[in-house]
Amino acid sequence: MIKTIVMALLIFAGMVAYDSTTSKPVPTSPPTKQEQPSKEQQQKINKHEKSAAMALFVSLLPDRKTWPSPMQKFYLAFNMEEVIDPIRQNPQWTPLKSMSQDIPRALIAIEDHDFYNHGAIAVEGVLRALLVNITAGEVVQGGSTITQQFVKNVFLSHEQSLERKIEEAILSLMLEDNYTKDEILELYLNTTYFGAGANGIKQAANKYFGKAPSALSLAEAAVIAALPYAPSALNPLENPLECKKRQQLVLAAMHKYGMINQAQLAEAKAEVIRLTNGVKM
Repeated sequence: MIKTIVMALLIFAGMVAYDSTTSKPVPTSPPTKQEQPSKEQQQKINKHEKSAAMALFVSLLPDRKTWPSPMQKFYLAFNMEEVIDPIRQNPQWTPLKSMSQDIPRALIAIEDHDFYNHGAIAVEGVLRALLVNITAGEVVQGGSTITQQFVKNVFLSHEQSLERKIEEAILSLMLEDNYTKDEILELYLNTTYFGAGANGIKQAANKYFGKAPSALSLAEAAVIAALPYAPSALNPLENPLECKKRQQLVLAAMHKYGMINQAQLAEAKAEVIRLTNGVKM
């Protein structure tokens, strides 16, 4: 226990020191107009200096693989870019603006309708889900935000324990402190498992519809948004009937929260979807 506490203090002190020294470079002689770096260039310089300083500091500590799990998560909370930057370099990466906007809207409607208005953790959502589950006598609704779901999928295990929930909360708060809501939503859509071996929106759109994410209709986008709830069980290639039921719930939620009008709802519900295996939904 003492070793863990000491290591935590060392890591925290090192991170604070590096943040303070690399974010405010010591001025020398005043630069000329031509020598002044742009804001973007300065950010890159600061990031490079911070990464170099952090690498030097970590090299003085024992191998990270030997660190206690809480300390590894503590380090990760301050260095999320080590995981996120490689994700963004994936050839399958699809920017939010390059996909049908029905996809993020459908996902938000069914998974976290107040995503843009609450913080990393929605207390009201947790309490509401708790009441619904108690009334139903089973788990029928989750209280996790999209931010929490992304953190759980990418940084943590799916273990149901108090320790894991605390880690999830801390990492979620740190994530929203360093990334915008749009960035988090984009990360979620590019990393979530959508069933049938499809990881991320690009693979899912191609796997189920043979299309690019930008070409999906509202009805197809609702199918995609239905899948994170139970990607294997709702895989439309194998279970089109259950997937269709969930898709209808997604469309109803979009209408409920003002994302589509009555005419769009009716049209999407009536659309016959053709899957890549020849099945019609």
